[in-house]
Amino acid sequence: MPFTFYSQYPSIGRLQASLAAATNEVTVAAANINFDFTLIKAEAPKEYQILGGHLSQRRKEKAEFGTLHVTARRFGALFQGVCPHTPKLVQAYGTRVSEIAEAAKKLNPPENPKAMFAGHSGIDGTSIWAAATSSVTALHIQLLACMLARLCNGSEAISVWVELIEGRRKEIASNFESGQSLPFSTYTAAVRGEIARSDIADWDASARAWLRTADAVKRKKQKQLMLILENIDVPVTEDKNVLSAVVVDWTSALNSMELLISGTHRAVRGGPTILGLSAWHIYPNMIILERNNPEVCMNDPLVAPSGTFTIGIRPAADHRGAHWSLSLAHLRYYGHPISTHRNIQI
Repeated sequence: MPFTFYSQYPSIGRLQASLAAATNEVTVAAANINFDFTLIKAEAPKEYQILGGHLSQRRKEKAEFGTLHVTARRFGALFQGVCPHTPKLVQAYGTRVSEIAEAAKKLNPPENPKAMFAGHSGIDGTSIWAAATSSVTALHIQLLACMLARLCNGSEAISVWVELIEGRRKEIASNFESGQSLPFSTYTAAVRGEIARSDIADWDASARAWLRTADAVKRKKQKQLMLILENIDVPVTEDKNVLSAVVVDWTSALNSMELLISGTHRAVRGGPTILGLSAWHIYPNMIILERNNPEVCMNDPLVAPSGTFTIGIRPAADHRGAHWSLSLAHLRYYGHPISTHRNIQI
């Protein structure tokens, strides 16, 4: 039987009723149709414009008006206010994805637009463009999608997304019950219900496709980075609760990368930043302890020279690289939660 949110968390039903009682007829009508997220499209930040120009027409339409845009909008609304303010990271990421898109186009010129499969050719930056035309929070969500795609296989990543959505909706209901104020779009995103697994799968698949393209374009630096990270034995988190673990580690990685790009030195005490480094294709200079030549100069123009990342390497026993353990209750529709363990891989 499909999961039904209202039966398990009746406070969401009360939330919907309270919204109707507290608003005028026009707003009530909007709430009753669950807020059409396809009606809202933002102008993408200028750093992302080159990427948008290199997408096929079909992918661009899907990102701006199709199901992937709706998914990005809903994710952005659900998690609005959760992520830290990271303007430099958002700007640097846009510059990097546009740079990668430009290089990928030169390596693999697009097919004739009249060709049968022209709409499916070229780079797949659909999830990034969908996020860029949705909200800053949606861009943060896309960065999380890349983290999950780096560490988990497709079915595991979908399971994590389902639990994140379920947990966030329950959290919003609890906040509503306690009288906390949240944006109307967040409430309506919670009331609307689940995001279909097929839509989550499309979101995840686009992030994976982007990682393959970016890894190929930035092959030299990415290989250098991964050789370093493979010799690190640190957990991403010790928390087995999916919502709290993912949100804490994701926001920690966002904060750390913002500081690094701004020129602030960071020393690793856990794996979130390492996982972000592996998935976002931004390369700060590094100091690697327990090494004869500890300094690794990546010379990334997107990172201030003083933004150095210190990593303490020690020999790994059973694991290599940053590793993450989570209990996946939604890995399948039926059955008991499954504990899974993954290391960074490329």
